Amino acid sequence: MNRKGAASRPLSPGPRLRLCLGRTRARARVLGRIGAGWGLVVAALVACAAPAAQADVLRIGVLDYQGSEHSIAHWQATGAALNAALPGHRFELVALDIHALDAALDANSLDFVITNPGNYAELEYRHHVSRIATAEGDIPVASTLVTTEPLESYDDLSGRRLAVVAPEAFGGFQVLWRELYDHDTRLPGRIEPLVTGYPMQAAAQAVLDGKADAAVLRACLLEELQAADPGHWAGLHAFATRDLPEVPCAVSSRVYPGWPFAKTRHTDAALSKQVAIALLGMEGGNLWTVPLDYQPVHDLLRALRIGPYARTGPVSLSEFVEDYRDWLIALGIALMFWALYSVRIESLVRRRTAALDAANAGLVREIAERERLEEEERLHRRELEHVARLSILGEMASSIAHELNQPLSAIANYAQGCSMRLKFGTFTPEDMDRASTEIAAQAERAATVIRRIRAFVKKRESLRDPVDLNDMLRETAVLYEATVHRAGVRTELMLAGDLPVVFADRVQLQQVVLNLVQNAVEAMAETPAEEKRLLIRSARQADALKGAGVCISVRDRGTGLSPAAMARFAEAFYTTKPEGIGLGLALSRSIVEAHGGWLRAETPADGCGLRVSMWLPAQEDA
Repeated sequence: MNRKGAASRPLSPGPRLRLCLGRTRARARVLGRIGAGWGLVVAALVACAAPAAQADVLRIGVLDYQGSEHSIAHWQATGAALNAALPGHRFELVALDIHALDAALDANSLDFVITNPGNYAELEYRHHVSRIATAEGDIPVASTLVTTEPLESYDDLSGRRLAVVAPEAFGGFQVLWRELYDHDTRLPGRIEPLVTGYPMQAAAQAVLDGKADAAVLRACLLEELQAADPGHWAGLHAFATRDLPEVPCAVSSRVYPGWPFAKTRHTDAALSKQVAIALLGMEGGNLWTVPLDYQPVHDLLRALRIGPYARTGPVSLSEFVEDYRDWLIALGIALMFWALYSVRIESLVRRRTAALDAANAGLVREIAERERLEEEERLHRRELEHVARLSILGEMASSIAHELNQPLSAIANYAQGCSMRLKFGTFTPEDMDRASTEIAAQAERAATVIRRIRAFVKKRESLRDPVDLNDMLRETAVLYEATVHRAGVRTELMLAGDLPVVFADRVQLQQVVLNLVQNAVEAMAETPAEEKRLLIRSARQADALKGAGVCISVRDRGTGLSPAAMARFAEAFYTTKPEGIGLGLALSRSIVEAHGGWLRAETPADGCGLRVSMWLPAQEDA
């Protein structure tokens, strides 16, 4: 049914007819021993005709929780008794749900109210209604948990869906919800409520339909449903019940005072007194007693913070402490443990900090020592490089002397020739100019060789600048030209055009090239004269990991390297020379790797000799 429709819709003919019949039965008892047939007819005529003759109609709002017909039928004996006791008034029962009942009181359209204890406490606060009697011997005000599953206790509801008629329903929600909070304050948060709306049997139907695992019903409703339609409701059973001998049905909660009969604030006090006397005098149907103590109801509403105890303003400190006493105690204990833990952690931190400071001081000393050793190693390596250059120069000394001897001999010859011609008077100005030019050219040639030798052997810090590798190879050729010439080796330079510039130390690269050339010349000592060829190439070559670069290769046709020697190529202190010390190639590799490149050896495809390649990154990738 529409929950709000009952507030504005007049009673249907069915309820009016039952109300008339109720009045008929009441007045039939008054008529005494008048014949049953005639007495009932006369009373019916009087009762049904009375509303037309009297204008004083008193409306009694009855809380509807199971359908308006059920509510009217349940309380019709009270209405009939009041009509019989107060013939000057006509009492009319109006079934309303909670919201419609509240709206009717707002509109002052009710004179009396019959409702459950929880709703009464809220109406007492909102509309100032006051109870004049309490139902006695009626259905107990309590809640019953029903299910089709093997549930036994409140804890079994954890993680399940619970069907309730409405959050504002007293026996259909609030009573049981308070029990769950008292049992375990965390339990309600683990239950998923399913609101079904009125009538209350809709909650039970939700369990049968599988929409919910359990439902909350008011006390004795399960028994009423099973008595009315056992075939439909037989699958439901109550659980988490209490042993209460005074209660005629299964309940899962404590029992609260019965439904109150209350007057509204505009109802006449004298009339209310007459109504109270009439109610207390009823001997059949609905029985009433003096108003009971509803403090348990207020305790429930206060515990759930609903109704009059719903907080809408600021919470005072005392209320906050009262509400969260357990949490505050737990927080205090947690803070105490946290303080103790913090003290312990602080102590540990201080000890660890002291240990870390000591370790840090040791690390500082170790780093300083390592830096000192690295500096010594760097200086030592520079010394080794210098010694290696001197060693290379020593090996080339005879060739370099021969190279210098040629321009010096030419200068001497030109000088002697000029002197002789001067003696014989045949020295013309043209001859003098030519001789001077040749002498200057030979002197410059010798000076160039000496400058390059001095630059090569000079002890200095590594300086990196943009270097054109082709120019570097041409300059280096002057240094090894005499050596290869005396060894009978033919040298060929194959220099690729448009090479990218590399960022490097020119002298160190010359040292590497001279070392490779010297090793190649020595490797071809036993090679037939016609096969002594040395090929030096430069070309663009990209590295898969390091990007674009330039590769310089030195290919000889000497004895090559065995697989074992190839595996140890450029290893420090390893050499295949009878009198070598194994530092030349190791230093060369360290120089190339310091420039971001690599030095590798391989056997050529024709299997003759050895090819050593030096790769350097281009300037943009350096």
